[in-house]
Amino acid sequence: MDPTLTRADRLVGQVLGELGSLPEVYVELEVSFQLLTRLIGVRTKEVENQMRVSKLTKGEILMVNIGSMSSGAKVIGVKKDMVKLQLTSPVCTTIGEKAALSRRVERQWRLIGRGQIEAGTTISVPPPPPLP
Repeated sequence: MDPTLTRADRLVGQVLGELGSLPEVYVELEVSFQLLTRLIGVRTKEVENQMRVSKLTKGEILMVNIGSMSSGAKVIGVKKDMVKLQLTSPVCTTIGEKAALSRRVERQWRLIGRGQIEAGTTISVPPPPPLP
């Protein structure tokens, strides 16, 4: 692989493999999740009044970390402990993979919960062009 492709961590989160051997590529995910009770790393004046994590709301923007890949996601539906996310960039992953959910708090991304991928909407990957 050409080193210019990998400089400045440009390939972080990308997957490389033979066609047909890689997992599906998803543009929407359904994730079963558990939210933390309190935010981690947010300073407050009193320990008792640490910021609580509020419930997910439709239309909210989150960041989803799956493996080493980070992708923005818009919440398009929430039911109890399931959330449907529309990803800003496609993600190559498998059903059952773990995911971390983060929310923008005071201009920084803060971990708010974790989840597991249950289902999703895939896109087809076009075949590579023939070699000359």
